[in-house]
Amino acid sequence: MIEAVSVSSDHLALLEIKSEITLDPKGALTSWNDSLPFCRWSGVTCGHRHQRVTMLDLQDLGLVGSLSPYLGNMSFLRYINFSSNQLHGSIPPEISRLYRLQVLSLSKNSFSGKIPANIFNCSKLSFINLQLNKLSGKIPNAFNSKSMITVLALDRNHLTGWIPQSIGNLTSLENLSLHDCHLEGSIPDSFSQLKNLRKIGLGENGLVGAFPSFMFNLSMLEILSFPDTQLQGSLPSNLCLSQPHLTWIGLGGNHFNGFLPPSISNCSQLEILELPENYLKGEIAVDFGRLQHLTSLSLGDNNFGSKDLDDMNFFPSLSNCSNLEMMDISFNQLGGVLPNSLGNLSSKLWYLGMNSNYLSGSIPSSIGNLLGLTTFSLNENNFTGLIPESIGKLQNLQELYLLDNHFSGVIPRSMGNLLLVHLCLYFVCIRSVYERCPW
Repeated sequence: MIEAVSVSSDHLALLEIKSEITLDPKGALTSWNDSLPFCRWSGVTCGHRHQRVTMLDLQDLGLVGSLSPYLGNMSFLRYINFSSNQLHGSIPPEISRLYRLQVLSLSKNSFSGKIPANIFNCSKLSFINLQLNKLSGKIPNAFNSKSMITVLALDRNHLTGWIPQSIGNLTSLENLSLHDCHLEGSIPDSFSQLKNLRKIGLGENGLVGAFPSFMFNLSMLEILSFPDTQLQGSLPSNLCLSQPHLTWIGLGGNHFNGFLPPSISNCSQLEILELPENYLKGEIAVDFGRLQHLTSLSLGDNNFGSKDLDDMNFFPSLSNCSNLEMMDISFNQLGGVLPNSLGNLSSKLWYLGMNSNYLSGSIPSSIGNLLGLTTFSLNENNFTGLIPESIGKLQNLQELYLLDNHFSGVIPRSMGNLLLVHLCLYFVCIRSVYERCPW
């Protein structure tokens, strides 16, 4: 038998939720009236047995207003999604009464105030997404070992303080995303308990300390993203040996020094390697030929190389990276010449940046094989000789930067076929075959 009192409480709660919405530009709540049973209202799903509300899905509707505390009266709710609206005010702590709740998604709104600590008492809650709001205060130190949380996303809020040690109690956690939360302090050692963690993002915070040692316990990790923090010290020499599933290493904009670990060659699933704006030095000794899934390689603004002819020895191994789309090794100390294997790089490559190094010799004519290139930058090197005629084959090229080199000869006539948006040839010793330069 359906309990009339409980059903009516759901009905009342929905009307209270509607009353707090001041603007409904898509008319999403026009069906929320007595002409229809509330289980047939837009965005509302009820269970068949008790006719109680189990799901509220009102995402991306442009709703303006606040979230009613009456939400906490719908005790059968398992799924709440108000993401991508314009809701403001605080997150009702009454949500903690929803002991059946599994999914809470309030992302991309303007919620403010503190994160209610008691919502983490919902023992069945597995998915929490509060990212892109205006929440403030500390992350509650309220995570217990009975929690079933697999996804915790708090990115881009106005939080403060340290990452609580109790996050280490979330042993079911698979995805932790705390980017751009104004957090400080070190990364807790308790993270070593997160054996199921697959994705961790802590970038754009004020985190300090060395590369976290807990990493070596996280064999399931796929995404490691700590860009633009203040981590320092050397990268571990055995990076990737215990994380064979890594697809993304994002550690740019830190204070890492020392050498690039050759062990990265063991990350056979790696798609993105981003280490720009650090203080890494020495030889690039990674065997990229083993990274056949690599799409993005960003090593710019470091101190790689020694202005030596052997600095580019790694380059031929990139020929096996058939999925490579973007490569940037600019602002380093790399010497040597570009090998003919340049033309064996991926046909998907659209960005190739090697400016501000000590590269010399001529540009191989095989550059004409890279038909996908839209940006090619060799500024501020020591290149000599002719600009190869084969550059004219790069019909997708939009930006070509060759300034501050020592090229000679004439500008190839074939370049007149290119629809370049930006062409920089200043400080190169060349002359045009045209009476007037067409650019």
